[in-house]
Amino acid sequence: MGFWKHRCSVVAGVLLLSVLSACAMNRDTTSDGAPLARQITASGQCGFTAPGLVYMDSRERLDALSEARGVNLVAVENHDFEREHLLLVAAGRKPSGGYGVALEESRIREGVLAITVQVRSPAPDQAVTMALTSPCALLAVTAEGWSRATVSGPGFDELSFQR
Repeated sequence: MGFWKHRCSVVAGVLLLSVLSACAMNRDTTSDGAPLARQITASGQCGFTAPGLVYMDSRERLDALSEARGVNLVAVENHDFEREHLLLVAAGRKPSGGYGVALEESRIREGVLAITVQVRSPAPDQAVTMALTSPCALLAVTAEGWSRATVSGPGFDELSFQR
């Protein structure tokens, strides 16, 4: 009887560890319950001619982007880079106004931060500016728990980077 009791305890322990490790590998919030990614701001003019990602893990990288692209990122003036890094998601050149990029969801799966965005298009009867635009969204992403990120979604082909 002792053998079976011990064996059941071992099996129960292995099952518990499996569940806990799966939770650690797949999650959609930080350890303190905050979202893995949040949208800080969006713009219709970011200056990117093609879809792209710009990862910023320091104030210096943020300043370099602002200087190189002329993108005004005042919304992150006092950003805490210890806790969150920044990710600029650019949709590329669009033929008119009315386009935008929006964060849908984020999840960490086995060390990969998977971000889903949506590129919104203007409605057929919507009045829009007749000028080339380059919409983007600025996201704050958790600084911990991932080594690779992917961004994809409706209207946005998958892009990824390794850090």
